[in-house]
Amino acid sequence: MAAISFEKFFKDSERGKFLSRLFGIFSEEIVRIWCGDTRSRYEDLGRPTLKKNGEKRGRTLDFTFKSRKDGSIYVGELKCELEYQNYRYLTLKEPSQLEHHKGKANEDTGFKRFLDMARDPKQYTVNGKNYTVSGAVLVWGSVTDEGGEAVMKEYGLADVLSLQEIVDDLVKWNNRKYYELVEERAKWCQELFEFLKGNT
Repeated sequence: MAAISFEKFFKDSERGKFLSRLFGIFSEEIVRIWCGDTRSRYEDLGRPTLKKNGEKRGRTLDFTFKSRKDGSIYVGELKCELEYQNYRYLTLKEPSQLEHHKGKANEDTGFKRFLDMARDPKQYTVNGKNYTVSGAVLVWGSVTDEGGEAVMKEYGLADVLSLQEIVDDLVKWNNRKYYELVEERAKWCQELFEFLKGNT
């Protein structure tokens, strides 16, 4: 269980709306920093583009995860909608929360391909490389144990990661790159607000 709580920090009306959007701008970068730490479960090989045979253009996802334990490769997608629809998707509790990411029934979306990769990884090529992809890994804002297990079972996912626990890991590990990222973004925000006050 993470020492920090997204529910407690972000779930706060107008403040929560602003901070959720701000956090979303660089949340993907936080996952990459976590992957760059040798204590994490995965390393990141970059953004994967999934193509079917004969396609000129595919759909690009967020991550290509490589397991540090056994070398297995997975495509990864981050969904971190902390405040959206009154915090309905902040914490992953049940499989139905993934439904709204699929798009229209006849629409070919990156998320649909992500879910297809979970069930049948052989139907796509990844970046034209000779990767043997073992499945898919979802990254969500906050995840209950029961919710993560239910989603893995329903969709055939190899793993569900919690961004809340990723942040918690980086704090526990005293990860230098993570603190540098946070300090830089804090500086940028302060510079913006000073500018808006006319202090240029």
